[in-house]
Amino acid sequence: MTIKADEQGRYVVVNTLLNTTDVTLVDQISGRLGDSGRLVYFAVKDGMQPHDLTGQDVFIRAKDAAGKIKQVTGISERIKPSAGLMSMYLPAEFYQASGPVEEAYLAITSTTDGSIVSSVPLTFNVLENNMIITANGSKDYIDQIDNFVEEMRGKVNDLSDALGTQNQSYVSLKKALDVYLDLINKNAVATLGSDNTFTGNNQFSQPITGTVTNAIRADNAATADVAKLAHKTDDDTGWMDISKNFLTGAAGTAKIRKRNGIVQLIIQAVTGYYESNKLNNGNQLLKLPWKGSAGASYPGEYAFVYNGAAGALSIIDDILIVHWVSNPSSDSSVHLYATITYIATD
Repeated sequence: MTIKADEQGRYVVVNTLLNTTDVTLVDQISGRLGDSGRLVYFAVKDGMQPHDLTGQDVFIRAKDAAGKIKQVTGISERIKPSAGLMSMYLPAEFYQASGPVEEAYLAITSTTDGSIVSSVPLTFNVLENNMIITANGSKDYIDQIDNFVEEMRGKVNDLSDALGTQNQSYVSLKKALDVYLDLINKNAVATLGSDNTFTGNNQFSQPITGTVTNAIRADNAATADVAKLAHKTDDDTGWMDISKNFLTGAAGTAKIRKRNGIVQLIIQAVTGYYESNKLNNGNQLLKLPWKGSAGASYPGEYAFVYNGAAGALSIIDDILIVHWVSNPSSDSSVHLYATITYIATD
């Protein structure tokens, strides 16, 4: 049996205790073919008593006159949940086929586990609209699936951006190595296993071992005429923990290593980052033991991924700063992770 819904001011009354064979006609949902959507106000009741919507949500599912499934999920406005007062917005997809819906119902669900608490059969009409010259046919529409598809599309785009950022980091490292190899090929740096000529003033702060031919003076030598020369040199500091070097407003783990003039820096789980979308002292993040060189596409710029999107670090002298991020966040649970490689300039 079809029962016309009662009205309570601007609200249409939906009774959860009606017999399941009874269908509530809701004229407020009815519209014309091609309508852009309708905002409907509901007063949900359990018999004569208001239904408490606290901790609950709703959805409306319908099969329209063309047999296509439509679903809209979520309360638009919780006007007074304890009194069962709320509104829902029915999108244009509900008005793609003229005629009475084959079947429809409003379901009340638990926000804890998604289970259906109650459901009320509904019916409404979509009227012909002779003003529409052409119209697309009705299609299935479930907002949760559409939202999921859009969310996944966004994540795929973010992943593509992240892969592009990682590729920039690879290009940056390759360029840095090319520069260093060029210096080696031009004999501009000393190398093991090669004859090296030192034309400038060179000082050794520690004793050196090995015989130095034609040495005129060796202040740190064991004897006046025999200097000590390093038999083998491997400029590798090993991994150093510089976590205490984080500047005001930031904290985390930082490890750094310099090997033959090339520095590797790893920072992990940096918190306090981007508080109010910026750090103190011009986004200064970390003090480095060695000054840095230019980055890939921008002087001193090193690409990384933050909050699922691209960003860039920069080195100014011996200070690592946040140059920019495309998706800033003031959420302290969003951490910064980055690995950069640069040539030490001091």
